[in-house]
Amino acid sequence: MAQFSFRPPNADYLGFQATSEGIITTACKAEQLGFDAVFVNDHIIVDGAPRSAPWRNTYDPLIALSFIAAHTAHIALGTSVLIMPYRNPIVTAKMMATLDQMSGGRVIAGVGVGWNAAEFNALGVPFHERGARATEYLRIWQACWAPGDVSFTGQFFSFANMHVDPKPLQQPHPPIWIGGSSAAALRRAAAFAQVWQPTPTPLADLIERQDQLRQACAKIGRQDIPETRMSFRVNFSAITGNTVTSDAQRPIGQGTPRQVAEDIQRYRQEAGLEAFQINFNGCHSLAQLLASMDCFMQEVKPLLES
Repeated sequence: MAQFSFRPPNADYLGFQATSEGIITTACKAEQLGFDAVFVNDHIIVDGAPRSAPWRNTYDPLIALSFIAAHTAHIALGTSVLIMPYRNPIVTAKMMATLDQMSGGRVIAGVGVGWNAAEFNALGVPFHERGARATEYLRIWQACWAPGDVSFTGQFFSFANMHVDPKPLQQPHPPIWIGGSSAAALRRAAAFAQVWQPTPTPLADLIERQDQLRQACAKIGRQDIPETRMSFRVNFSAITGNTVTSDAQRPIGQGTPRQVAEDIQRYRQEAGLEAFQINFNGCHSLAQLLASMDCFMQEVKPLLES
């Protein structure tokens, strides 16, 4: 049975202003409707470039998840993605472990390397080091989350016989999800991830990258290939008022509930996907987002179970 996670509006990327009320309201509704997890984005400080515009007003992901945890009972709580290289890895490991303990073991650690050089510069972290830092920081997380005293020697951090508690409730640690589709991201997913989470990707390209992921796993002797959970943009044109022309020109994920279900089914059949991160696009208000959530779970999901 397919699984679907949901992204609350913790930034302005949907086209309306993110608010604490909107984040909590949609996260609680996601749990009520049966989404298996909620995921929030991450940006700290961005420049004035057009690509940065949706992220100027972004709520801190770990603080937002702590509030969501307090208002929900069982839905999983994830970052999609936490920009790992510009955050202190020891501090972040501590925060993740604390949230995992206090939420009853619901944390998913989704990470990426970031793309905004201006943001890295403002935070005093060399942009060209982001890949190497992400890989080392994942190793630091694993060390901090392991039982007992902590020692680590790396390029950026080194320490010996230190104590960091509490440990996460989930053992050996919260599941690690790796975002990105570059060769380096796929190697990182092979080395660390339980789940590989690419952005929306054309079907043929996704299948090609899944093969590259299998090759990366084989190269290091890993037999259990990370599951793929692709971000999937959904736009119900009848709800959002966006125009759909002919079916041949229709963007994947946009249209009627049946059309959206058919799009998802193709990814299930041809790429073997059984889990999707649903990002609702085209909504210009919180009311439209809530209506889209209802439509997906009440009209699209049943078509995929029949």
